[in-house]
Formats: sequence, C-alpha cells, structure tokens
Amino acid sequence: MPASILHRRYRFGDVTTDYLGDDGALDRLAGRLGRRPAVAVVDRAVARLHAARLEAALRGADGAPLPRLVVAGGEAAKSVANLERVWVWLAARRLPRDGVVVGVGGGAVLDLAGFAAATWRRGVEFAAAPTTLLAAVDAGLGGKTAVDLGALKNPVGAFHAAANVLVEPSLLGTLSRRDWRCGLAETIKAAVIGSVPLFRDLEARAPDLAGLLARGRADRPVPDVLDLPWAAWIDGAVGVKGRLVARDYREAGPRRALNLGHTLGHALEIQLGLAHGEAVALGLAAAARLAAARGTCPRRDAERIVALLAACGLAVTAAAPPRRATAALVAGDKKVRGGEPRWVLPRRIGAVDVDARVDLDDMLASLAG
Repeated sequence: MPASILHRRYRFGDVTTDYLGDDGALDRLAGRLGRRPAVAVVDRAVARLHAARLEAALRGADGAPLPRLVVAGGEAAKSVANLERVWVWLAARRLPRDGVVVGVGGGAVLDLAGFAAATWRRGVEFAAAPTTLLAAVDAGLGGKTAVDLGALKNPVGAFHAAANVLVEPSLLGTLSRRDWRCGLAETIKAAVIGSVPLFRDLEARAPDLAGLLARGRADRPVPDVLDLPWAAWIDGAVGVKGRLVARDYREAGPRRALNLGHTLGHALEIQLGLAHGEAVALGLAAAARLAAARGTCPRRDAERIVALLAACGLAVTAAAPPRRATAALVAGDKKVRGGEPRWVLPRRIGAVDVDARVDLDDMLASLAG
C-alpha cells in the first residue's frame, strides 16, 4: 500500500473534519491537539497488537503520553455500562471543556468514544484513529456516535463529528480475514450508492479479492493483502460518504442513502449474531435482488452487486429469521419515519432510492435468494 492515501477536508455541521491517511498519520496527532488536555480511549486488541506504535504516537504537544482507557472492542463495547465507565474515567481525569477525546480502534470503540465526547461537559472535541477498514471508510467519518440499548442498535446517540480522522495503513495489516470482508461490505455499499469507478475497480480485482478473502480461516491475518490498492478504494468510499454527509449532516434526505443494506442488516446482526459488515452484505444483497425483481434496478446490476460481495467471501443469502422478531426490530429501527420504515434500494450501480416502501415479507424472501 502506498504511504500516502489522502487528505480530505469536510464541513459537517459546525465542525471542520480533516481526514488524513498516510504511514505517519498518528504522528500528526500531537500537533493537532496543541496544548489542549487530551485522553485516549483505545481498543484492547489494538493496544496489544500495536503497543510500541501507540506508545510513540499517543502523546501531547509536550511529549507526555496521553492518559489511556483500554476497552474491549466489538459491538459489546457500545453498551450503556461502558459509556458510564468512560464518563466516570473522564471525571477522574478531570477532562475540561476544552479537552479532546481521542478514539483509537474499530467502529464500535469509535462510536463509544465519540458519544462520550459528545456528552461529556455538553460536548468536547473528538478525534478518531480508525484501525479497521470498516472504521476507515464508514464509522470514523460523518459524526454519528451511539450506543446500543438492549436489542436496539444505536438508538441512543448524537451527531458529533471528529475534528480529525487519522488513518495509518500499517495498522490495518494485522486485521483478520473477517475484518477485511466486513470493511469491504461497507466499501462496496459506498460504490453502489455513488461511485461507478470505485465499483468497477473493485470488480476488476474480484479474482484477487476472492483469492485472498473467499477462503481461509476468518480469524487469521491475510498475507499479502496490503498489496491491493486500498489507498484508492478508501479514497473512493470516503469521497462518497463525505459528499453525502456534507450535504445532509443530520440525515434529512440524501444522507439516508448510507443506510443501504442496514435496515434489514441491523435486524440480522442482532438475530444471527453476525458482525456488522456481514449483516450489511446480506441486507445489500437482498435489497439488490428485490429491486431487480421490482424492475427498479437492472437485473444485471443486481447480479454484479451480489457477485462482488460473494467474491469478498461474504455470505449473500441466509434463511429468513422469524418474521415477528424481525418486524419488531425493523419497527424499532431509528430510520422509521411516520411509523413506517424507510428502505434504501439500488436503482443501478451508482444511484439509489432513499425512500422506498418495502413489504418485509418481500425483503425476507429476497434474503433467501
């Protein structure tokens, strides 16, 4: 992977977000913090795998190491109990109103740290250091922060954009095959929403992706995976999301496109015990098939979407879970408007319908293939 990925700047609400990606991205943290007090909330697995790098990088402008709270990653991180733990820790550290919370890890840890920053002293600055592909292309950018509540995913949250998003490619090299697959689900989603060139580039490398990711143990690192053009793919996905969020920060309209695959995906994630990206892939595949069956998306485009997901080692069909439980989860989803879920369906590769009416039985039938 090339040393330089990108430098993009966006205005999200009242926050200017600098998205930086290169092999020394974390070394810029101290300069961006200035003399302000800062603390870091760090994913436990990242702290273990990259101890020396974090020791060198997580420092203030005076060279002193940032106080660190290490938390377990994964969706379980996003609990009210963990949020309270962070608040109590921030109180013990006496982080003032001009302080900064730095989140280091995957999407769940960034959600947790970002929501803590949004609510501590009515909002302190947040900086994000994504360490997974999924977090780099999705969770780290855009300002959505939240925790889960029981069986509901992300119902308690706030819009609180990171002022700085720092992605260091070398930290991605230890990701498991499952992590790469999950990140690709969100990358493909971004391409389907708004980037035909990104989709075509991913599609052209489908044989390489399949060779690396479609087979092999899901929990193991992937040799030679960094030889693929992740720089361009991250850039493309971030561009799609950044443009949408800059237009519609609080999701009144166009930003809803980013929910493609998520309305059903969130229900599947909870019911089937899937990782987020795995559930999104199933939701995206089902949405593509349903749109093709309705005649609102070319069948060939739907087939290409499903084939690319499968090439990345992602499941594209599943037995439908119990309808009543699924309906309850969908009804409790935060994307419900006027008592009715709003679904996103592809119109073609590069464009989506953000306000589709869908019968749940039809979607569940499409899930099964």
